[in-house]
Amino acid sequence: MTKKDARITLAMPVYNGANFIAEAIESILAQTWTDFELIITDNASDDETPAIIERFAKADERVRYVRNERNIGAAANYNRGFELGSGEYLKWCAHDDRLSPNFLEACIATLDADPSLAVAFASTTGIDLDGTEIVATGHETQSILSDDAAQRFREAITMSGTCFPIFGVFRRAQLEQSTLHRSYYGSDRALLAEMAIFGGFKRVDEAIFYNREHPVRSINIDDKVARSKWQNGQASRLAAAEHINLARHLFEIARRHGDIASPRRLRRVLWARSLRPRELGRYSLELTSMISPKLAVGLKSAFSRPGPSSPNRHRQSTSH
Repeated sequence: MTKKDARITLAMPVYNGANFIAEAIESILAQTWTDFELIITDNASDDETPAIIERFAKADERVRYVRNERNIGAAANYNRGFELGSGEYLKWCAHDDRLSPNFLEACIATLDADPSLAVAFASTTGIDLDGTEIVATGHETQSILSDDAAQRFREAITMSGTCFPIFGVFRRAQLEQSTLHRSYYGSDRALLAEMAIFGGFKRVDEAIFYNREHPVRSINIDDKVARSKWQNGQASRLAAAEHINLARHLFEIARRHGDIASPRRLRRVLWARSLRPRELGRYSLELTSMISPKLAVGLKSAFSRPGPSSPNRHRQSTSH
């Protein structure tokens, strides 16, 4: 039996997560807000993940275990958890992160108090393999609170660092109108931009999202083709063109919500972004990679080599 009619659905996609999933589930079951359902969608794991999840599911009716017959990729697995849920609110959870006990209570209270908000998310603290606190990978995300939907959209697409708000609390009704996660790596950035059209993002500083850094995180996969396999279940050069796919996705989003924001204004925001030299360079490199991966590697090496006085740049990453 699983809990019915919970106020919030927690969707945890996982593949071979035996290393940290018990700790992640325990931090959820320790929440001060108890009216939730936790739906864990297992992407055909072949380690001890199923046994660990089943142990929790038998002990707590709020935990529901769903196993995919095959690995459908991270994007479809994220979406599946949303589709199986029924809560008024939705939060995606990663199998290797932890939450402060007040996370759900604080974020739900924030959304309840302000209907203009689309997302409530926590402050972020990094943790290492052993759970020791460290500096988080990426930059802390700021609140996005403009009354202007086009301005919120602009702030969301220029958000630097890791997209921590993707692990915040969303309104299901708005997600139902969205494009959700797509088959290219980094589509969470587009989903957040789409949510910014609906409303603001509020960082709830009294709640903490403990983001774990470890070698096998998806953001540590440097090969874009390998990263596309993680995202959609199969290696694809087309899906590996992450910046081109993101641009296409954002332009699609810009014309979908004309009742809230002028598509023309949103397109102007996107053209300003897309025509920046840095973005044009990314598109050119990805187009080259589709034709000649070897040539693209050489070009990337030539243009990304730091100068004698240039510090190493911090990696800007999106998906977990």
